[in-house]
Order: sequence, then structure tokens, then C-alpha cells
Amino acid sequence: MTSKITAAYITTVRPDHTIVLPEEMAVGSTVAVVVLPPPSEADDAARRDRFNATLNAVSRVSSDEKASTISDEQLSILIKKAIRDSSA
Repeated sequence: MTSKITAAYITTVRPDHTIVLPEEMAVGSTVAVVVLPPPSEADDAARRDRFNATLNAVSRVSSDEKASTISDEQLSILIKKAIRDSSA
């Protein structure tokens, strides 16, 4: 059994009812269009609140760090700690 990977592209319909796809998509390709509901204002507000809480937690945790530069691994640890602390 073989599997075929199909790329998914997300775009917005323009005022003239066209969409833009990457150049690598061959002319004549068969595409599917799925209309997604717009995000609700409550969902967007909740997402922004979670982002700000995590950003603030990262700032608090990183202010405790003595080194001026940190590795990617250290940053990942700080982000995980901030997320854990902001959900507590």
C-alpha cells in the first residue's frame, strides 16, 4: 500500500472572488475549496489572553535567568515552565 501526501493551503478569497496559490501548484490541478467559519470574537479574545499570559510568564521566568544569552534548549524549558505556571 502506498500513501500519497497532499498539500493543504489556507488562503482568503479576494474581493474579486479569486484565491492565490503557490507557483508550484500546476495549472489545471484539481483543488477542493472548503469554507471555514470565521473565528468568533470570544475565541480570538481567549487566544489573545492565553498568548499574553504565556508571554508574561516567559518574561517573569526569564527575568530570573542570570545569563544574557540562552540556548534553544534553555528557551524551550523556560517556555514549558511558563505555560505550566500560567495554567496553574
